[in-house]
Amino acid sequence: MRLHFSVQSTILGALLFLVCSAAPSKAAHQRTFISIPVLGVLDQGGKMVGATHYLAIQIDKLAEPSGPQLQFNEGSRALGNLKGAALSSDWKDAARAAITAAARATNEDSRTWLVTLKNVSTAYMTDGSSASAAVAVAIAAALRHTTTISSVALTGAVDGDGRISPVGEIPEKLRGAATGGISTVLIPKGQTRTRDWDLRPLAESLRITVIEVTTLREAYEKMTGQAF
Repeated sequence: MRLHFSVQSTILGALLFLVCSAAPSKAAHQRTFISIPVLGVLDQGGKMVGATHYLAIQIDKLAEPSGPQLQFNEGSRALGNLKGAALSSDWKDAARAAITAAARATNEDSRTWLVTLKNVSTAYMTDGSSASAAVAVAIAAALRHTTTISSVALTGAVDGDGRISPVGEIPEKLRGAATGGISTVLIPKGQTRTRDWDLRPLAESLRITVIEVTTLREAYEKMTGQAF
């Protein structure tokens, strides 16, 4: 169930939206999209295994400020065996928090947004909040017409104020990142060394750089290579 990608995220994003975008109702002709790597964990016969998958995000500007509207592209198949994984209620709630965080950080009016999310994964169901910080960064980058660095991934939960909070199973996610060609992983502050793990020897063995981040703004600068 691991995913292996060698296509650059910008090209993958364009392909994904050719096959999975939904046309917005009452939307203006302003559309932007972006795709980012996301780190997850799969249950393979009782063993938790890290994997890198991709999240495709499309933002349409609504003709009237009736949003933010959020829709999820789940279940449809495209590009061979790739599909939009089903998303749990907590994942969707975390995505809504990400939209709030991105709007506040960029001083944009989210009432004019229609955001479509598709989690491209072989997993049947995706849950948890650990992708929400990456969603917020991706939305901010898309709005600013800025690309993200394809070899950098972020795991962490974000709140509406842009603070990034701890998440679980980071060692497994590091292994999945290495398999997926990720060279730098951003994690929440204080999670390099915890009661459950010390990431330093693992990161060294995997040749992955681990960087702690506290806020959406910090993560944005690391993921784009540009000042916020």
